[in-house]
Amino acid sequence: MCLNKSQSPILYQNQDSTVVLIDIPTSISSAQGIPDNPCSDALLSSPPLENPYASIEPRSEKAKERVQQQVALGNLAPPLFPPTLLLQGLAAIKTGGFLKFCSERKTSLSATSGQGYDGGGRKSSKLIEQNTSEPEVHVTNSNSPVHSWSAIEAQGHLSFSSWVRRSEPEAPQIVSLVGRVISNPWSHGLRLHSSVESEIYRVPPQSTFLLSKVGEQEASAFSKVARKLLPEPSMSAAPGQFDFILLDPPWDNKSVRRGGTYKTQRKSEEDPLLVLEEMLGSHIAPGAIVACWTTNKKSVRATALRLFKRWGVTLIEEWAWLKTTIHGEPVVDVEGIMRRPYEVLLVGRSMHLALDDFGDSGSVGLAKKRLVVGVPDLHSRKPCLKTLIEPMLKDKSNYRALEIFARHLVAGWWSWGDEVLKYNGEGYWVNAES
Repeated sequence: MCLNKSQSPILYQNQDSTVVLIDIPTSISSAQGIPDNPCSDALLSSPPLENPYASIEPRSEKAKERVQQQVALGNLAPPLFPPTLLLQGLAAIKTGGFLKFCSERKTSLSATSGQGYDGGGRKSSKLIEQNTSEPEVHVTNSNSPVHSWSAIEAQGHLSFSSWVRRSEPEAPQIVSLVGRVISNPWSHGLRLHSSVESEIYRVPPQSTFLLSKVGEQEASAFSKVARKLLPEPSMSAAPGQFDFILLDPPWDNKSVRRGGTYKTQRKSEEDPLLVLEEMLGSHIAPGAIVACWTTNKKSVRATALRLFKRWGVTLIEEWAWLKTTIHGEPVVDVEGIMRRPYEVLLVGRSMHLALDDFGDSGSVGLAKKRLVVGVPDLHSRKPCLKTLIEPMLKDKSNYRALEIFARHLVAGWWSWGDEVLKYNGEGYWVNAES
């Protein structure tokens, strides 16, 4: 099946949207366009998983006892989603007639494992560490039709660069993308070329990004830039504020440390969550949705909830991204303790407005549980939540969104992180009809 302009990433959804089957590559590719100018290209992916992973659960009674002791000590969190709930959700999808749990994928031998495949975005973290050059903007071929780009310096003093005049088919050249807020104000996607990174990146319509670490200096500059680029209040947000904020922090865990795939908090010189704890609250609009990906460690969940409290955000929902094979089998045992087949997203709302403005989704009682089922893709590639979050917003056609620790851009959103262009490199994309 080739991607087409009308394909939705939602393959199945029950009546109350508590069980959803989502196609992960399509969730990202569809988020690269807007209704008037959708993206029809395909994102290169790994082949869908055919069989569950090998079990790492303890077998002997003594080993099981040691694991239970870790649960009792709080090092392992008890399951948030009962196995029966997970299995009932899978049964509902299968009852809907789904024999395959994902759409056809465009795959590459290089992308199969997710290791060693450049695609344009994997070098960004190293560039942030090594880059010392002063960013400059170059203008090319000024005789062709003119489009505009904005680039705002986010390091040192805050200043507006001149609006860059750029032309088709060449991409505007910037010596380095690091430490600059770059915005595409147009209703169509553009390509941006960095001579330092030696790569062309796809930048979706009406998107803005900052390729940088989340540090104290960068956070201060980000706040100033957000208020500069969003100077007017919207119906729900003050200048510089957002109606939806998504975080995918680099939580420290053993598998990440072994693989060395990306920096975790333990490896970072400064804790980005401490930085965000201080600055992010001022960017959360009254009634905004704030969501944070967590791990299955009890301490991680406690940290995320502490941040919610600091920002005036109340937990309203808990989502489980249940990972399955292409045939709908959980990737590991749903009753497993050492490894669980799902990741949890905590969803909260800033309670600075009357809850009546938001209907049922504004309730503050027991957190509602949702099951988002999807076949995993490349490492660290999560489903894009744009299609799932918009129905929860007051005005899904006019809102401001920010993703922090992002690994790809989204049309109409702001994105910030040291891997923010990871999956927007030209090498990750192919024509869907090919």
